[in-house]
Amino acid sequence: MTEHHSWDAAEKLPREGLIAGGAVVDYSRSRGKASRRTWLGRVLVLVWLYYAYTAVKNIQARHATVASEGYRVGDIRWEPCTGDGEVEGAECGYAVVPLDWTDSSAGTAKIALGRYNSTSGKRKGSVFLNPGGPGSPGKWLATQMGPYVQMLLGEDYDIIGFDPRGVGETEPRTQCFPSPEAHAAFIANTPLERGFDVGPNLTDPMNREHLIQLQRHADALWQTKMQVCAQSMGDKLRYMGTVSIARDVEFIASLLDGKDAPINYYGLSYGTVLGQLLINMFPDRVGRVVLDGIVDAVEWTSLPAYKWERHLQQSAETAYEMFMTACAEAGPSRCALAKKENEDPKAILSRVEDFVEGLYFKPLAVPNATAPGILTNGRARLFLLSAIELPESWPLAAIALELAMNGDGSALLDAQRQGIHYDDLQRSAISCNDNTALDPPTAEEVIDEQLWVLQHVTRFSLAVVALETDWGCHHWPVSPPERFSGPWNHTLSNPILLVSNTADPITPMANGLLLADRFSGFSRHLVQDSAGHCALALPSLCMIMNVRAFFADGTLPDEGAVCPMDSSPFPDPEDTKAYSAEDRKLLEGARHVANAMLRN
Repeated sequence: MTEHHSWDAAEKLPREGLIAGGAVVDYSRSRGKASRRTWLGRVLVLVWLYYAYTAVKNIQARHATVASEGYRVGDIRWEPCTGDGEVEGAECGYAVVPLDWTDSSAGTAKIALGRYNSTSGKRKGSVFLNPGGPGSPGKWLATQMGPYVQMLLGEDYDIIGFDPRGVGETEPRTQCFPSPEAHAAFIANTPLERGFDVGPNLTDPMNREHLIQLQRHADALWQTKMQVCAQSMGDKLRYMGTVSIARDVEFIASLLDGKDAPINYYGLSYGTVLGQLLINMFPDRVGRVVLDGIVDAVEWTSLPAYKWERHLQQSAETAYEMFMTACAEAGPSRCALAKKENEDPKAILSRVEDFVEGLYFKPLAVPNATAPGILTNGRARLFLLSAIELPESWPLAAIALELAMNGDGSALLDAQRQGIHYDDLQRSAISCNDNTALDPPTAEEVIDEQLWVLQHVTRFSLAVVALETDWGCHHWPVSPPERFSGPWNHTLSNPILLVSNTADPITPMANGLLLADRFSGFSRHLVQDSAGHCALALPSLCMIMNVRAFFADGTLPDEGAVCPMDSSPFPDPEDTKAYSAEDRKLLEGARHVANAMLRN
């Protein structure tokens, strides 16, 4: 195990009202038989309360360990990784950072790190990875996927994975419920697991009233979860936001590469929010930064989540149509939904939609799923949205849909449940600390907004309720020490590379264009002509080579460059037959990274 120390942490604490690069941060501090049954019931309640109290105290005790261990801010320690699946040469460790970057007396946090060192002999520094979420761990991307990540980014860099605040092995960890199983039991068969059933007639007042009731149910669940979290975590919840995470990255980059060294970063989805804060808070330290699957950080930090969908989902219908078109082109030998060769994609779409609509009126019994249940309209819509995010899952998604349409919903129900946030509130702890203080919307306001999106943008509005946990942030019980409020268009020390798909169902190409305009003169926008969430979801050799060239020496793609797809989501061995062995190796490596980062 190795150890070294940084400069005094006091240097890094921002002075009141001042942040590097002129960024403005808002600082805010928080704030007979019947009698026997009655007797037995009271005893059971007391027993339950005792165990609940004990569980909460145990959680609080775990959260208190960092400060009591006596680690010093700036300590960074490495040792060989010994866990299952970790690659030879990978290092595991942690860095000690201030818990509160505005108050050194608040204690410390330990950020879990993984490192896979440069293999070229020409080390250029470190690249930090964030797979999105928020709330997804990232340490393992270096310790288990390091060689594949280097195929995508180049061998000249140390690959640094890290578990952000509140996540994975980082301490303190966001743990509101005693266990993932307890959280799963809490949301089981509620709108947070089943999604919202949406009737076919979007103008029917009865349909609207039904959705309003579901929203009230969901909102009460979110409120309960937030209150449980406040009881379990207390004031520690304040320190999980993206501003703190960005400061952690800058601090750790300084420990690893030097105080003034450029910060190199690769982020997907929410990782692009972290990337936008990083480059705007520390514009003089921007190195090689790639953002793929872009979320508008201005919208993320200023609008309630229920208002995001009219922008975030504007390409969802195109992605859905591409799924059906690719299935028709693949034919019945490669796509289970196709009935014949050269079938009209609209015919496949019609069969799927008839099935999903029918579930609104009559759910499907699923006795043979891993956990028996029923397949509802809401669950099917959740499954479809998750499927179009990952084109390489389309062959299996088509099989699951075809089985369900023939009466066996086991595969579909099992797959849909895998997309739900059962683990805990790690995502909420980040996203809710990022957002400005929100007034609670009425159920009517939420549903009327979503009905508009359903009618004018996509049929998948409201499918995100169970996939994204940000809709309850108006119940968040704490305020962070600081929030970033811009400016969002700083002059950068190096240009950045922005990457978008033409048909990303939740982070549309329009966001990439928006950011390219915001950083005009300091960015280049690379487009890949494909569906899926992030270009990495269906990587092309063109995209890989552009990313590698950018990390190698800062080479940017041509203005207006568009990368074609190399293969169908329904794979045909002929698609890449003409490629060299090296090219096929690069594509395979990028797919490994995609499966790790996007399915996490």
